[in-house]
Amino acid sequence: MNISLTPELEKFVAKEVESGLYQTASEVVRAGLRRLKEDQTARLPQTPRTLAELEAHLEQSLDRLDRGEGEDGEAAFRRLNKRIKAAQAHAKVRP
Repeated sequence: MNISLTPELEKFVAKEVESGLYQTASEVVRAGLRRLKEDQTARLPQTPRTLAELEAHLEQSLDRLDRGEGEDGEAAFRRLNKRIKAAQAHAKVRP
């Protein structure tokens, strides 16, 4: 697999190799990809694995709603639509 880096990223990779922490550019890229994967995994909501976990999550959500900690549905849909449009625009611009 070949990848292209911006000059700024090339300099960063070279600097990391020169520091002695990594022996090759590939090691730097792999470390960066591992970190990206960890960050994405940490941001994902945890899916309940059992019916009991699902029911517990639902009960907690209902309790939050009963305490008035819910979110206005219209505002949530506006925010989601804005994110969808931004993602679609970003996808059209990519080469």
